[in-house]
Formats: sequence, structure tokens, C-alpha cells
Amino acid sequence: MTRAFALGGFSLAPDRPPVFLAEIGGFFGQDMGLASKMIADIIAIGATVPQQPMVLKTEILHDVDVCLPGDTLETYASKDGRVRQENYRALIERKVVPLAHYEALLKQCTAAGVPFVVSVYDFKGTDFAVDVGTAALKIASANLVHVPLLRHTARACAARGLPLILDTGRAALAEVGTAVDIARAAGCEDLVVEHRPDGHPALPQAHNLRIMQTYNQAFGLPVGISDHHVGLEMLYMSIALGATVIEKGVHVAPDDLDIDISHTMDMRDLARVLRTVNDCWQAMGRPARDKRIAIEGVIGTSQRACLVAKCDLAPGDAVSLDTIRFAWPCIGIPVQQWDTVDGWHIAAAVPAGRPLQWSDVHQHTR
Repeated sequence: MTRAFALGGFSLAPDRPPVFLAEIGGFFGQDMGLASKMIADIIAIGATVPQQPMVLKTEILHDVDVCLPGDTLETYASKDGRVRQENYRALIERKVVPLAHYEALLKQCTAAGVPFVVSVYDFKGTDFAVDVGTAALKIASANLVHVPLLRHTARACAARGLPLILDTGRAALAEVGTAVDIARAAGCEDLVVEHRPDGHPALPQAHNLRIMQTYNQAFGLPVGISDHHVGLEMLYMSIALGATVIEKGVHVAPDDLDIDISHTMDMRDLARVLRTVNDCWQAMGRPARDKRIAIEGVIGTSQRACLVAKCDLAPGDAVSLDTIRFAWPCIGIPVQQWDTVDGWHIAAAVPAGRPLQWSDVHQHTR
């Protein structure tokens, strides 16, 4: 049994559409004007597809000292295959944003009534996010094994009744289980286990999407995906595999060469993607056909067949494959009744080509 709860007011359950996390991360660098416009655009676009739940997603990266100085290099790529290496500390230095700036950005969501979710990297960021009204917190993949941060964040979620998203990244199943246990022991039961395929961007063969089913079965929790593919296919496949949370980067310049940009989608495609996500969920339907439910949309003529006289039939002739053919539409004895009437006799003359009616036949008796 999968635990049921809500994220940002949206139910995480198979009978509800998956929640789409429109991720802006740190794609804007330190350009607050760009960040504000991205948020405004996402809010406006989401309003055009009201049937699909959408939550804004970003991060709280406010302290450069989460990364040590040194000569460690980070490597990232663009969609077209360009690769760059950059000093990791220098990268973080050009991405950190003061908490006051984050607060101003997130107030845009609050004012518009759009929930937001943030990834956190330290205690202060966690406490700040809770105070400014986040709908959920996320532990980034590298911090899944960060026991103090995980425990602090889980306690903060438990205290406010917020869900916690666990990005599994490259973790082994046992490590994911340990993280789930730590969060539950800290009082947080509303957990989402989010699969993040390997790679930036992740190649198709690196996705292992079935692992979401493993997580659901192992922990009885809703599952999701942090989509790191250059395209959109993996989003849609994940819905079929039970994802109730779908996270995808959204950017105004998805072809740029910068950290995490290679797996973003174009802002201009967001409305179409939201509609397609909802269509995919609608298409999942029910596990069995219910004939009592009317079919919606344009319905073609039924192509089920009926019994038709192959030749002129006289009273007493036998109903057999020698005397009967089959054709649609079904305006006579239905073809599925063949085993019932096979061997019966004709009761009244039937000309060739006319569908047989029940009044045309009778059961043969000796």
C-alpha cells in the first residue's frame, strides 16, 4: 500500500495527475531580473493548463562555504556535446544568492498562489525555506547520505507537516533505505523517493526507469523522477511506471553551456509539455474496461459482425459454415452467438445476403 498525502495541495496518488515540478534551479546565475521573469513566465504558462498540477522548483544556495576552496574541477556539457571544466568553488561563487533575494523571488509564487519546492544544502537554508512557506523540501542526491542535514530537514518537515523529497542520485538501494529510515525516525512520514538517472545529461541506457517500481514496492512511498535527459520522452515513460512527481528543468536558453542546462527544456515548450503530461496520465486509465462508462469523443461504427445467408435458404436448411457467412455491421444474430446456433435449422426462407434474425432460426430437435 502506497502512502497517500498532498504536495502543495495536490494529491500524490495514482488516481490523480502527477505533480510537475518546473525547475529553475540556479540556471539564472545571480541575475535576479532573469530569475523573476522566469518565475513569472512559468506561473503564467501554468495558468493556461489548469488541469495539470504544477509547482515551481528551485534551490536555496546561499553560502559559498558549502564548497571547499581548492582545485577540484566540475565537468558539464551542452545539448550539442560541448564540454567544459570549471573550478568547483568558482562555479559555486557565481551561483550563490543571498537569502533576501530568494525571499523576494519566492514571494512571486506566494502572491500568485503557486506552490514552490526548494532543494536545501544546509541547516540555515532549510529553516529559511520553511519560514518563507515552501510546500515541500528536497534533499539533493549528493546529500542523501548527509545524515545531519537529512535529519534536520526531516524534523523541519515533520514540524510543519511538509513532504520531503529524497533525490536518490547514484545511491545504492541500501543507502536509499537508510535515508528513508532516518527521515521516518525524525518524524517525517510523507516522503517522495525520486529517481535521478546517471549523467548530465543522462543517456537513455542509463535511465533504469523500472527502479521507480522497486522504490515503491520496497518503501510503500510515492515515487518520482528528476529528469536529466536531453529530451522529453523519459517524462512520459515515467508516468506509465507510476511517477507521481515529475521534475524537469525549464530554461529560456536551454542550449547554453553551463552546469545542469543540458537537460533543461525550452520555456516555450512548457504549455505543450504540461498538456502532454496530463494526456499521458489520462491515458493510463483503469486496469479493466467498464462497459457502463460511455466512450467519449467521436465513435466509429461497430465492426462486430453478424450472421448472413451465404445463399438462398429454405425452411429446414441447417445453419453451418456452408450456408452462412459473416459481415458487419451487426444487424442480425451476433457472430459471438455462433456456437449457440451452429446446427440449428432455418425456420423461414431467407434470401442470400440477408442478415439472419433470431426469428429466422430454431433449435433442431429430433
